[in-house]
Amino acid sequence: MDNIDRHTLKALQKDGRKKNSDLAKETGLAPSTMLDRVKKLEEKGILKGYRAVVDPEKLGLKAQGFACISLDRHRVKDIELLESEINKIPNVRACYHITGRFDYLLHVVAPDLGDLGDLIKQKLATIPGMGKIETFIVYAEVKPDQGWPIDAAPI
Repeated sequence: MDNIDRHTLKALQKDGRKKNSDLAKETGLAPSTMLDRVKKLEEKGILKGYRAVVDPEKLGLKAQGFACISLDRHRVKDIELLESEINKIPNVRACYHITGRFDYLLHVVAPDLGDLGDLIKQKLATIPGMGKIETFIVYAEVKPDQGWPIDAAPI
């Protein structure tokens, strides 16, 4: 990956609808060459897709939190069941299997704090094998997700 690929990735993370012609101008390449480079990034799986940035509050999702989960048993079938059930819950934005005091970290959203509490009590806490859940409420988003730090990548 060279500087042109890095520039392309940063530009597309910022605006996935950026025109190929604009990318080509910024990098000094012909549009056809730029299109080939983007296709290669897609073929290699570096560019996995394109999506819109949505304002959750305008959708009525005004409460966010993080739920730290500990399993009460660490058997493969319990882990697979928990992960399968979490994938069925639309209010879970992201789920990470982590090390440390907890086994999983979930980013969850809901219309309000009452709904967030219901999500924890009625959906998460009822998953078989669930141990402890500790929840952290988000007061404000200080630095929103702006994509992966391309310049920090070693390649």
